[in-house]
Amino acid sequence: MTDPSGPAETRVYVTEVEDVAEPVAKPPRTARGAVLVGARILTGLIGVGIAAVTIGAAILVPLPSHQVTPASRLITPVASAQKRVCAGPLLRLGDDAGQAATAVSSVGKPEVRYSQSVGTATLAPLPSTDSTTGVAPDLLTLPPRSTSSSLLPLLSGSQVQAVSSGDLVGLAAAECAEPSSDSWLVGGATVTGRTTLVTLSNPSNVVATVNISIFSETGPVIAAGTDGIVVPPGGQRVLSLAGFAPDVTSPVVRVQSRGGQVVAHLQQSIVRTLEPGGVEIIGASAGPSTLTVIPGLVLSNGTAVAARQAESGFGDLSSIIRLYVPGTDSARAEITIVPENGSEAATPVRVVVQPGIVTEVPLDSYPDGSYTVTIATDKPLVAGARISTVGTTGKTDFAWSTSTTKLSRRALVTVAPGPAPLLHIANPTQKDAVVALAQAGVADIPITVPAGRTVTQTVTGGANYALTGFDALALSVSYVGDGTLAAFSVSPSAPASRPIVIYP
Repeated sequence: MTDPSGPAETRVYVTEVEDVAEPVAKPPRTARGAVLVGARILTGLIGVGIAAVTIGAAILVPLPSHQVTPASRLITPVASAQKRVCAGPLLRLGDDAGQAATAVSSVGKPEVRYSQSVGTATLAPLPSTDSTTGVAPDLLTLPPRSTSSSLLPLLSGSQVQAVSSGDLVGLAAAECAEPSSDSWLVGGATVTGRTTLVTLSNPSNVVATVNISIFSETGPVIAAGTDGIVVPPGGQRVLSLAGFAPDVTSPVVRVQSRGGQVVAHLQQSIVRTLEPGGVEIIGASAGPSTLTVIPGLVLSNGTAVAARQAESGFGDLSSIIRLYVPGTDSARAEITIVPENGSEAATPVRVVVQPGIVTEVPLDSYPDGSYTVTIATDKPLVAGARISTVGTTGKTDFAWSTSTTKLSRRALVTVAPGPAPLLHIANPTQKDAVVALAQAGVADIPITVPAGRTVTQTVTGGANYALTGFDALALSVSYVGDGTLAAFSVSPSAPASRPIVIYP
């Protein structure tokens, strides 16, 4: 055993080490070597400098470019004639004796007036109509301008017809309208005693194929025969709305065409038991919009209207606003009714309009006078308004006021002869407008229309009026007599075609 008290054991560790070369002594640098090294360094620096200058020059000196202009042609469309179709005479199904219930016949003829800003327009009936009496709507035609003026020539026309023939009693007015491939008609009814006809006029030289969509208080109406309706060139078709949508209280009709464009109207007449209740021609409303303006709601003889409204069958003497929201989303609407020619503030009425069904909002009791309805919404909708009157003998009549399309900078209005015509000038902008109202042979009348307000101006039946000096306006014309009522809105001319560049 090892003695623990003895000396500690010493251990030695040996690590194997690689051979390392001994340093080699370098000879001292001579003067010639220093010169050679310096020359090499200088040559390298010069090379780097030349490379930098070359790269910089490549960046600064523009490279050769090659630019090719694509082949193109400037095409100026051939100017075409402006066309407007008047609604034509009032129509009925059958005759006074109640015979030939499916046949369409006309009653009398309307008073038609027209005007143009330049050139000479012509008036001639369409070549064909479904009416068995053969009295067709009138076609207004203005040849293309021959001057180089950039202003589009304006063409306007309107008609008024008073009728007292059997079940057709009342006053109807309509603007002569430009054809369109898409129109919205707000008005009419097909319940008992209410007859509504759809008229389709094709002023073009090609066949128009028309699809009709009908919406009601219960939703869309699915009916056979509403698609592929053929309207011949220069022809008018007349269809009974009840044939597609019977027993509908609140229809809205959309008319879409392929091929030729058409002018669409509704004609409504009312008979309450054995008493005629009025007649009206309803033109196209403005298309779906989030800001809708209906000027010219004339309320007259309200006390008598309220008294007769309480009678059985007279409920639709009430004044209402009819609304329809296309699509699948509901619209929050703010409806404002403001007296014209006044500064009274109005309290908006807020309603939610469900999509896909037609909604009617009753107007509260307002004093006699003229009013403008403005509807602001978060979803586009179409709208129209019905008003009524009662004469001193108890005779009733009604009118539909359509929403208007804004006119820009200049307008031409033709006022067909009728009782006490009024021109309603609505300013939907946020800036006051000073409008110059001109009539041939009469000094111009300056009219100030405050922002968001409407001014009415007495006009002469059979006269033509030019309006200038504004940015945007909405216009309508109304007629009020003893137990008679009618109205129409003024639509703008379609924009003129402009030169276009064609690339092959």
